[in-house]
Amino acid sequence: MGRKNQSVPVTYIRGGTSKALFFHEHHVPPPGIARDRFLKRVMGTPDPLQIDGMGGSHIVTSKIALIRPSERPDADVDYTFAQVSINDDFVGYSGNCGNISAGVGPFAIDEDLVKEKRPGVSMDPKIKTQEVRIFNTGTNKLLISHVPIDPATGNSLEPGDASIDGCPGTGAPILMDYSNVVGGALNKGAIPTNSVIDTAIVNGVEIEFSICDVGNILVFAPAQALGIQGNERPGDLDKDAALIARVKELRGKAAVIAGMCKDWELVDEQSPMLPMVTLVSPSTDPEFHLQSRLFLDNKCHTSMAGTGSICTAACSRIPGTIVHRLMSEAGLQETTLKIQHPSGSIPVVVISKPLKEGKVPDFETLSFVRTARRIFDGNIYIPDNVKDCFPAVNGVNGHTNGVSASEVGENPITTKGLAKFVSGLEYADLTVEVQDKLRLLLLDYIGVTSAATIFSESSDSLTKAIKALNAGYDGKGNQASVIKNGPSWSAPLAAMLNGALSHSLDFDDTHAGGALHPGVSVVSAALAEAETNTNASPQDLLTALAAGYEVTCRLGVALGNGGYVLGFHNTSTAGIFGAVAAIARLRHADVETVENAFGLALSKAAGSMQYLANGSWNKRLHPGFAAHDAFACVTLAESGVVGAAEPIEGRYGLLNLYSSTGATKSSSSTSSSPSPSLSLPFLKHWEFLSTAVKPYASCRMTHGPIELAAQLAQLQQTHGKPQSIKISLSQTCYRIVGEPTDNKLRPQNVVDAQFSVYYQTAVAWLHGNSGLGWKIYDYIGDSAVHDIIDAMEVLSVDSHVGLESSLEVVFSDGYTSQLHLRSPTGEPDNPSTWDNTRVKFMALATGVYGEAQANKICEAVKDVQNVGVRRLMKLVR
Repeated sequence: MGRKNQSVPVTYIRGGTSKALFFHEHHVPPPGIARDRFLKRVMGTPDPLQIDGMGGSHIVTSKIALIRPSERPDADVDYTFAQVSINDDFVGYSGNCGNISAGVGPFAIDEDLVKEKRPGVSMDPKIKTQEVRIFNTGTNKLLISHVPIDPATGNSLEPGDASIDGCPGTGAPILMDYSNVVGGALNKGAIPTNSVIDTAIVNGVEIEFSICDVGNILVFAPAQALGIQGNERPGDLDKDAALIARVKELRGKAAVIAGMCKDWELVDEQSPMLPMVTLVSPSTDPEFHLQSRLFLDNKCHTSMAGTGSICTAACSRIPGTIVHRLMSEAGLQETTLKIQHPSGSIPVVVISKPLKEGKVPDFETLSFVRTARRIFDGNIYIPDNVKDCFPAVNGVNGHTNGVSASEVGENPITTKGLAKFVSGLEYADLTVEVQDKLRLLLLDYIGVTSAATIFSESSDSLTKAIKALNAGYDGKGNQASVIKNGPSWSAPLAAMLNGALSHSLDFDDTHAGGALHPGVSVVSAALAEAETNTNASPQDLLTALAAGYEVTCRLGVALGNGGYVLGFHNTSTAGIFGAVAAIARLRHADVETVENAFGLALSKAAGSMQYLANGSWNKRLHPGFAAHDAFACVTLAESGVVGAAEPIEGRYGLLNLYSSTGATKSSSSTSSSPSPSLSLPFLKHWEFLSTAVKPYASCRMTHGPIELAAQLAQLQQTHGKPQSIKISLSQTCYRIVGEPTDNKLRPQNVVDAQFSVYYQTAVAWLHGNSGLGWKIYDYIGDSAVHDIIDAMEVLSVDSHVGLESSLEVVFSDGYTSQLHLRSPTGEPDNPSTWDNTRVKFMALATGVYGEAQANKICEAVKDVQNVGVRRLMKLVR
């Protein structure tokens, strides 16, 4: 009888002079602590021998590649490279490995992940090749792989005559095109410090070096300046503790200069792996142009990193750099740079465009040849101490940690699936990570809502109107509170006003995958119900918030951008179902009652985006309406009123009525396909954990350009005012914030400005992106802002997805600089913490409550599961 241990499929591939485990990304845990724990355990880290894992106790064999089909129109696959440390307890995802990238194309072809067959460039006219477009997530750059193909099978071809130093034998030549990788690590161009020579004191001696960011970010220094000749063997260099200490000091101080860490002595913790240090020297063989010794993870590479060779080649063409100084005039005329390394050499084809005086060159070609071999396919057993990292999902075999096989891969985005989740959820189901996130989001909600009572121009009118609606409330029974507006409200109307206030500044939390604001409807409903429900325990509030957030976020992801295509606001259409979930959970409703409440909510779901036409306040009321109407839906269902069947997935249900890419729409839709996370079982995967706390009081779709503009504006001191600013957005973001309508080019009110990437970028350019808060809207009508806007062009770019954005600026002296950002601050790859959320809260709430009271609110939220909602609401009302 065979073993039944839980396992995941894996492929082991040699790429160039490195080896890596290749996983389909959906077979490993999602990004975060669970993924890190699993990858480290699989490799046997931390242990210098990696004896209990797949690692080979060397940096070139402690690598992992995660591959998934790409949603980008310009790429076949997304490739995440993970460098797993050997001795230290961390994994780095911020870079790329050129050698391992050579294995991605063959893997994509053989695993049938390539969208369409395109002929590639061949090094040998007798060999047919196929082009594979690879988006590297660590550098946000597109790589092109030209993979030899076996004409008989259509699979990748391995046998061939190409040889590479550092790997015995021969193989089919894979041409890797890296011409589109400038500035991948820091988005600050090829020379991120704007100086071809930087200096630092290392071990008491001033060292000159160059920092170059092409393919990967490297620090180049003369080998002799660090006390070696440059032709030593890697093993001997690794034994030289004093040298390794000097290399680390150089790396750390260069990282500080580049803005990658704050304390050079903590560089291994604050900026693991990158930048790499390469010590260069004249070649000992006239056949080659220069010699290198590259250091990664405080060890000397046995040959040369693929991305290191690309960066070296690029740096050799940038006048004044350390590498350029080693080049002869004749060598600069050659199109192939030959780099001598410990195992031999690596040639890189480098062709730069005509160089303008004082400028960094652009590159027509940066390419090199590697070979690859698929060593084995199989399954890797998951050790017991990391089994908790896995939801039981497709591709995980054997035991399922308490989830039956029938549940594995079942899509829970059905009415019954959601209702079962809501009705059955218990406080004990909430992990520490889930509870911490909920408390953080609750604190942010209170801070943003309280600030709206002072700063939002709509607050007085909204409060006056809802007070009038509340006039008929006799005040008998339990009363609900409105933040900074006292008690004595009916629960539905308290939820309406809190919901409207919380969304008025557009400073509330967001979920990028669902393109919505989940908290405003959910928290508003949950607070009102928990405060007035005498049967609700303090722990029930967090449980209800978990239910509401998760329902809202999963439905938002299922609706996708298709809701906006039809003119619907996902925050409202999905939000009412999350509000229903929160109330129903606080009332301990059974599955049938939740189903009926969802069925009734379908007839209440609404939220037109026509508010964009004149900057109206409808949008601010959307979550208030959703939270208010959720009370009616749950109360009706509790009384036996029958709601529509299948309100989520039915023919005229939410997903088909409110989205152009709903449950039964054609798969040929131009919108992106639903996230694979929707099929992950409840409790094993929490979609809402990707919810972000907003750093700026504007539409989330403007935040990327805000950050990029603040960075590029710093170049004005050197290059003068901007002559032109080109902003590139995804189609969805362009439609909402980028179309050049009159009220975006010249906003007339706050809502206009909140949804104008022109205005937000201009203010960030002039005034930076920190410390403004709501004062950003003091500049509506400012002529200086208008002048910057007049220099702008906003484009809808097919290659950009989600919140991805880029800026290209031409300055008055002709200098051009471009930055790219895949996701803005606060998203899962750069999440908010309790500490920085508390800073935001105190900045907003101190002016409302005073510092002492604001501190008390922080402490109450941090312990809300014990403090209880009634005591909390006394502090905030």
